[in-house]
Amino acid sequence: MNAKGWAVPAVAAAIVAATATLLVVNRAQYSYRRDFAMRMARTTAAYIAAVTPPPPPPAPPRARPRPPARVSTPPPPTQLSPAARSFHLPALLTQARALKTLPGWTSEVEVYYGTAPLVDATAPPLTPDDLQELDSAGSRWRKGVALVPLRDRDGREIVGAVAVRPLAAPRGPLPGGLGFAFPAALLAVGVAAVIAFRERPLRRGGYIAAALLLAAAALVDVRTAARDSTDRWLKDTRRLLVEAASRIPSAGVRVNVSDLAALVQSSEGVVVAGEPAESAPRRLEIDGTRRAVVAVLIGANRWVELRSAPAERAAPRWLVLLLPSALLGPVGILLLRWAERTPVPRRRETAIAWGFLTPAAVHLLIFTIGPTVFAGYLALHADQAALTLANFRTVLDDPVTWLSFRHTLAYALYVPFSVAIALIAALLVHAHRARWSGRLLGVAFLSPYVSSVVAIGLLWQLIYQTGSLGLGRSDWLSSPATTLIALMVISLWAHVGGQMLVFLAGLQRIPQSYFDAARLDGAGAWPRFWRITLPLLRPFIWFVLVTGLISACQIFTLVSVLTQGGPLPAYSSEVLSHRIYQTAGNGTVGAAGAGVAAALAFMVFALVLILRWPQVKLLARVRHA
Repeated sequence: MNAKGWAVPAVAAAIVAATATLLVVNRAQYSYRRDFAMRMARTTAAYIAAVTPPPPPPAPPRARPRPPARVSTPPPPTQLSPAARSFHLPALLTQARALKTLPGWTSEVEVYYGTAPLVDATAPPLTPDDLQELDSAGSRWRKGVALVPLRDRDGREIVGAVAVRPLAAPRGPLPGGLGFAFPAALLAVGVAAVIAFRERPLRRGGYIAAALLLAAAALVDVRTAARDSTDRWLKDTRRLLVEAASRIPSAGVRVNVSDLAALVQSSEGVVVAGEPAESAPRRLEIDGTRRAVVAVLIGANRWVELRSAPAERAAPRWLVLLLPSALLGPVGILLLRWAERTPVPRRRETAIAWGFLTPAAVHLLIFTIGPTVFAGYLALHADQAALTLANFRTVLDDPVTWLSFRHTLAYALYVPFSVAIALIAALLVHAHRARWSGRLLGVAFLSPYVSSVVAIGLLWQLIYQTGSLGLGRSDWLSSPATTLIALMVISLWAHVGGQMLVFLAGLQRIPQSYFDAARLDGAGAWPRFWRITLPLLRPFIWFVLVTGLISACQIFTLVSVLTQGGPLPAYSSEVLSHRIYQTAGNGTVGAAGAGVAAALAFMVFALVLILRWPQVKLLARVRHA
């Protein structure tokens, strides 16, 4: 291979991939820094509103001499502004500037009284439009500063604003604040240069491994930034809680835990009574949920716990951007090598073909592969925190799961009957295919198959309610003993037409000469069917049977429309697919409902995959039949 033709572009592709990955890391770090600033601004605004006393009551008016008769009325009293009615301005100024003296404070804070800054008098003021926007939007991020409204003591009228600019923090665990992503990016580019200029084959996986290592290192940096965001908020808020414990005017000597809890509610934090513990943030499992916790000493032998959801639990979502960015390099090098070896006309044809395939590929990636990967992540992460099989254990320990599994298998028993009826219908239609009666019979069987499943369910619900079959609704859909049978009858009626089409295709592929030779030998209708039709249709029969079983394992619409898994409390029609929907949508197993539903979905996927393998084999046999 000519190194001059593709080596430099290959290294350029590696540099682009490394740069894109680092940009994603930088964006993630910026996002978590912004989230910390927003949370800290809301907490600081609540702290200032809680510790700043109200203005002193106005002095009583002094007695004035009675005005002469010629004076009509005295001038109206001066009206106080909402800000003057909310906070004592000297105390507000003192509390705002005291924030700069807190030890270990990791942010720059500015408090605005109206539009005027209090901490730094030389800072630019806000505008009335800024306050109006904060009043409607609730927060604003502008030029690296989080801006939230400061409301009066009743929390109704806006009297100012609080701005928080987070100070610079290390971006990684390595010395000097360097993260893992940058060294991994240099390594990936170096490996790509060695492969390109020394003409090493890419199939050895060296650069692909380096690209995956880059994605993993970038994820470590992103997760570190997310964890630091939570830890910084815990540490700074702990300092505010300690100060608030001694400054809240209405608390007296002993501050109430509820007063402290009110300071962090807007920041999605919780304050509860606690025990003595280390002051460093730590991660604990509380009621089955992972939480970031820090202990706060608010008085003599009085401890509380400040809890928050750890931001790092959602850090893996950045893999959606990190992994494609890191793999841009290997994909680019593969394309360059392919272009080097492929003639120009073939390149043009391939480019046109991929132009048509790209929309379908993007749709498959976004709506199939992406959700599948995310579901796998939810299934393996209890509360999106740590890699665990707890969700699968929850599924296996749930008795309703096994009940729905048995109902799914019982419901699938209708498939052999539908296959038999579809085969008989196909034989009748095929035998009378030249007559109008055969065509009419085919349309009659096919019409339910092409109809909406919801419409079919509502139609049969009406049939059961009116007793058109001789049985009332109470004997079918409302009885735990017959609910599944009612669903099986509907599915039998709806799916026979589609299975009949497959058998008709198989019958048309049987040469007519086989039947003519059998007739010459004196064979009747049954021997012809048993010796010729049935053996040649066997691949089609197995294919329809396996496909029907897969469809039966995925039944959802009829159950959702007609029974919702009931009648309760027997769960007499609960099936696996509907159980997944109930677990994820209604949170029947608590906050981890999405993870448990994903675990159950993967178990159903494994069941369908077992049936999918023979389906592929049978489809290949049908194609060659």
